[in-house]
Amino acid sequence: MQDDPDAQFFQQHPRRRARIREPGKQPFHDRQRAVRFLDECELEFRSLGPHDPKRRRIIVWRAPADHPTHPNHLLKIPFLLFADETVEDTDEVLLPIIADIMKQAAN
Repeated sequence: MQDDPDAQFFQQHPRRRARIREPGKQPFHDRQRAVRFLDECELEFRSLGPHDPKRRRIIVWRAPADHPTHPNHLLKIPFLLFADETVEDTDEVLLPIIADIMKQAAN
């Protein structure tokens, strides 16, 4: 088995194209070569402005197998929930959200 939980998820669920989850911890090396553990995508979340860290989620999208340059690549997208929002972990819900995020990033 692989160490990457996202790769494991998509291996166990081959029909799924996306998932949403809470960020995990990962090592961060600063300029002085010190290592500390931060939330996954911490710096990207900080760029989104002040917010409650409990609202942080990671949407993971698996690129199509026939993608010309990155087949089956896993793209991690930082995502903030609204205060009382819940997002269902299904492709029917997540894929339109990902499409909107991609359109906004292209503009």
